[in-house]
Amino acid sequence: MGKARILAVDDQRYFRELIEGLLGDEGYLVRTAASGDEALRILEREDFEVVITDLVMPGIDGTELVQKIKERLPDQEIVMVTGVVDVKTAVEAMKQGVTDYILKPFDRVVLLESIRKILQRRRLRDEHARLVEENLEYMGVLSLFERAVALFSNLAVEPLAERLVEGLCLETRAQSGVLWLAEEPGAPQLRLVGARGLVRLDGEPERVELDEVEAAWCPGLRAARSVVAAMPEDADGVEALYVAVRARGETIGVVRLSDRLDGERFTPGDRAAAEKFCELGGVALHNAMRFQALERRSLRDPETRAYSRGYFDDAVRNEIQKANRFGHRFSVLRIGFELDSPRARLPEADELARRRALLVSHARQIEAALRGTDLLAAGDDGAFYALLPQTDSLGAGILAQRIREGIRELDVRGPQPRFANATFPIDGTQLEALFRVLDERVAQARDSLLVARPELMRSQSLDPVFDRMLEMGSVEPMEIEGQILRFVLEDVVRRPSDRGVLFLSPGARWLPELLETLQELRGRQGRTQIFVLAESEDREAPPQVSWLTKSRLDSRRPFVVYYGDGPAYAMVGQVALAATRAAIFQTADRALVEHLAFELQRELGVRLTD
Repeated sequence: MGKARILAVDDQRYFRELIEGLLGDEGYLVRTAASGDEALRILEREDFEVVITDLVMPGIDGTELVQKIKERLPDQEIVMVTGVVDVKTAVEAMKQGVTDYILKPFDRVVLLESIRKILQRRRLRDEHARLVEENLEYMGVLSLFERAVALFSNLAVEPLAERLVEGLCLETRAQSGVLWLAEEPGAPQLRLVGARGLVRLDGEPERVELDEVEAAWCPGLRAARSVVAAMPEDADGVEALYVAVRARGETIGVVRLSDRLDGERFTPGDRAAAEKFCELGGVALHNAMRFQALERRSLRDPETRAYSRGYFDDAVRNEIQKANRFGHRFSVLRIGFELDSPRARLPEADELARRRALLVSHARQIEAALRGTDLLAAGDDGAFYALLPQTDSLGAGILAQRIREGIRELDVRGPQPRFANATFPIDGTQLEALFRVLDERVAQARDSLLVARPELMRSQSLDPVFDRMLEMGSVEPMEIEGQILRFVLEDVVRRPSDRGVLFLSPGARWLPELLETLQELRGRQGRTQIFVLAESEDREAPPQVSWLTKSRLDSRRPFVVYYGDGPAYAMVGQVALAATRAAIFQTADRALVEHLAFELQRELGVRLTD
């Protein structure tokens, strides 16, 4: 009697006979079908443990065949056979319920191992079902098993982590659950990815070392699958249940369950249920990590190492969900290049190769400036996009300066980058809104004064830059300057959660107004760094204010430059003490203000925290 019945679907006779021969030699009963339509007709009359289908076929292809089979037979085990170029499509098919995939050309070992694992899981499921039918005592086990098996239908790591925590809370009647998970199997550091119930997320560490968890939080977990231990921050001995999430012998995560619904301690039954649930959950999470890595590889340019725009958009949407849950900010940075026109003496193929080489070198320079948690993508418009988790506008600006300096050192004759950034939730709370702001800022950058007057960027000192800006200003009543100064200071303090940098050179004319405003703002905190260029005096001021008494800039010339999460703004005045009207220049040109802010940082020798 055969081991199992298998249906092989492929429009190419060679592969049908190959699969039939390989599996037939192992004792399996194999039927073949030359098309999706033929396979569906056979499935209407016969049952099979496994269906093996090719992805690319005329008529009903593999993806459509999977959909139709799952509509009729939701529990049918299906293996997809595909070529390397179809990996992205195969991953999408996995999300529809395909159990496994095999890359062409495949060998006997890979095929047999896949079938063996599928049949083993099927036998386990059938065995559990049989035991439940024989004894009602096993109904709870079946319920747990079904909920755990349902985890395998999800290939996204974060949603799967949430479902795992939710399922563990249901199985153990815990009101609170937190999951820390490795970025990839074998990584020593875990990150907070899932939480449910009565959990204060701001009180939980975002990243922890696995060794610290096993040694300090719950000693004994390294040798066991679960441990009941006291909460680390609780002095009254309130206990929590720690469960290891393992796959292939490696711990890839740790779950902490607490606040049992009836107030009682976790029982051995709770531990057994949690261990069983995590046993299957660990396999599901390991598969999700594997397919996430596979999806990334298939969507990443091998030369620039940049992801596709479609993958980038999905990553931004996931970051929006995490930022909403954990109260974080993040930024999206666009790096565009104005490639010069083709050189007359270069053949078209050589010109394309030159431009490609420039993009590759720029991409590597950008990636070198990014952190491990950042993500780089290439857009269809020739620009690069970077996702910067837990980064505000000022942090994105600091990163842009590092990238600009690196590219300038790399090739001073090449196209210079132009930057624009949008920050969640300041500039938008949805993907479309963030990219709409990016597009607006790209357009504004093209119309910036830095483009119309490039000498402003080429100047080695800000003194002549301020002089040229003042020449483009307007004559206003003297009191206007003081009103603007007060408004800018108050606006910065009105938004204490926004971060930025504010440079003030009050001169003799603005200094009294500045001191009066700082006196009124005393005791009010903010996240904006304020640098005041003025003579040293003993003054009480908010802790975020720094007095710079020695500067290469003319501290008599009044100016204000603010750049950060709020609107960008700069104002320059002239040294005029007796006049009732004076020339001032003011602008909200974000590209110009960003340039001024970082040039001031460089010229004054101050450090901005990113």
